[in-house]
Amino acid sequence: IMPRSRSRSRQRSAPRGRSRSGGRRDNYERSPERGGRGGDRSPPRGGGGGAPRNNDMRISLLVRNIADDTSPQELRDHFSKFGMIKDVYVPLDFHTRRPKTFAFMEFVDYEDACKAKEKLDRSDFQGRMIDVVFAQQKRKAPDVMRARDGPPPSRGGGGGRYSRSPQRRGSPPRR
Repeated sequence: IMPRSRSRSRQRSAPRGRSRSGGRRDNYERSPERGGRGGDRSPPRGGGGGAPRNNDMRISLLVRNIADDTSPQELRDHFSKFGMIKDVYVPLDFHTRRPKTFAFMEFVDYEDACKAKEKLDRSDFQGRMIDVVFAQQKRKAPDVMRARDGPPPSRGGGGGRYSRSPQRRGSPPRR
């Protein structure tokens, strides 16, 4: 007779859909007394540019689909019909130093920003249909954008004699 192997697991896996703790941990973590949200597991998601909540009075508009040669002054002139503008920001591409095709317009007054969004969303500006929505996030710092956009494109013929990157030698060229 062969001896039985002792490599078997001592605990059987729980059926799918239930945790081993029987759900007690989830209730503890999500209880309102413990600072949880009481069953709502995911954070609220930003919609497609609807009006912000009252406790978060954002007054910056994101303007999409502008020409890359549009100046901040042209945007200011176009949007100032609706109220005082505090700031106009057209971000630059870090690598090419060319303006991106969107801008941020910060109004002094929330009501003015609402009027501008209502009147100018899906309207024509310099021959392009622009989209105007409430900005969902604050301006990103340049180093954050650099990290997001990745390293700059290489400027030449690969790693030369002093390159630190490994060279591809034994593989045949692709066809």
